[in-house]
Amino acid sequence: MTRQELIERAKTIVQLPGHFRPAIEEYFEGENGEGEAMYWWVDEQQEETISLTLDLAGNLTSLTIDLKQTIPEKVTLHEGQLKAIADQFISNHYPQALEALSCGEAKKIMDTYRFHYEQIVFDLPLAKAGCFIDVAPSGEVVNFKYYGLKPEPAIPNTLITKEKLIDHVKNRLDFQLTIANLYTAIYDVEENGLQLVYEIEPFFMKYKAGVLEPTLTVIHDEDEGSQETYAPLPPPHSCSRKDVSNEEIIGVTQEMEIVRDGEFGEDRGIVWRERDWKKDENDLSINSFFQNRNEDTVKAFISKKTGKIRSFMWFKERQGDLNLNREECYRKAIDLLQMALPNYEQFLQLIIHTDEELDDTGSHESFVFRVHNGYGIPVYLERVLVAVNRLTGQIDNYSGPSFDLEELQQLPFEPAISKKEAHGIFLRHLDFELAWNESYEEQEKSDILIYQGRDQYTRKSIRYIDALTGVAITEKSN
Repeated sequence: MTRQELIERAKTIVQLPGHFRPAIEEYFEGENGEGEAMYWWVDEQQEETISLTLDLAGNLTSLTIDLKQTIPEKVTLHEGQLKAIADQFISNHYPQALEALSCGEAKKIMDTYRFHYEQIVFDLPLAKAGCFIDVAPSGEVVNFKYYGLKPEPAIPNTLITKEKLIDHVKNRLDFQLTIANLYTAIYDVEENGLQLVYEIEPFFMKYKAGVLEPTLTVIHDEDEGSQETYAPLPPPHSCSRKDVSNEEIIGVTQEMEIVRDGEFGEDRGIVWRERDWKKDENDLSINSFFQNRNEDTVKAFISKKTGKIRSFMWFKERQGDLNLNREECYRKAIDLLQMALPNYEQFLQLIIHTDEELDDTGSHESFVFRVHNGYGIPVYLERVLVAVNRLTGQIDNYSGPSFDLEELQQLPFEPAISKKEAHGIFLRHLDFELAWNESYEEQEKSDILIYQGRDQYTRKSIRYIDALTGVAITEKSN
């Protein structure tokens, strides 16, 4: 189809509200003729959106409708009616797909019902095949993603026994005491927040099902110790100001104004730009869209609970004629931490990579800090980053902890469950089940049959053992 035919096709799929305007119209075409057309419409505040993608033949591959509900939905359909709507939607766009796909029970996701249509081989769904559809209780399709159909993969003649897998795991299983920031949207926990847990190593328990000895489906680089060491931080300066505003810390000037301000979960997101800023050109490409949102801006996230800065980044280039060395930049970074993170020296350590060659030719010096609870227990995957501009001496990028440091002080630091007990709890929960997994070991990717570790009671992946209660913490998705 031509571009004009594609946009006309897109407009027949969705009913656009009168106050919507186009934000993105983008086309991608590869050397083999494959590609897609992407469309995104928004309201004036960009709070309501409709987006969809088509392949170059005009087939719908994805659709998302995000509109605010101004009045309560008057009609609430039962699951069977919603399933019939989903079936009809697929038939309209892919008439032959229903014959090759199977649909199980609907999953309630927020205020919609999700129907997965899967391609089944060996009584198991293939990875990233088929499609899913989200239908609102009123019967409106609000989300759709089509992955397509795959050639059927080969089924192994023999399968490794679960007993051999469990014996293999016993011999290499380890647990590390750590603190994890757990979210109810991701894990089966009662509330968001920090928990003292045992991290399970190895976590990726996926093994090829058709071999006689346990073999990982993905080869992970063994942690040979990246020569990462940690250094304590200097104490704060006694003469440092205590009443510095967030704008002063970030570097926002009087010539700048807030152009966007919204809530993002537990944080408030703010974007500043100079008052007289104007974009030279404007089209409907993705690059133009993001330039319009990002170019010459300063973005920050502020904790709604404490009012303190979570992170900020300058997308506006600032000029200077300084030539600071790394030690001078480090002092600037420490000054920033003292303003943004009171008591920073109790919870942060500078990460030093001894095998890393320092580049003194760039315009920035970056410092990364490990986060711990003050007693040596690390917070899993938490890093604090400060990037100092060598030419201006200003901070162009700061990324702080994803939680308030006060939470660390309230968290117990002594486990009630020993590592040996955690080992036994995990093995009592561990089971393996077959699944199809995409493999990239061959020149062309294909699906292979694997065994993946699961909790035998919930059939979900076990991620941690609670170090205080001994509860096995599982991921919500399979």
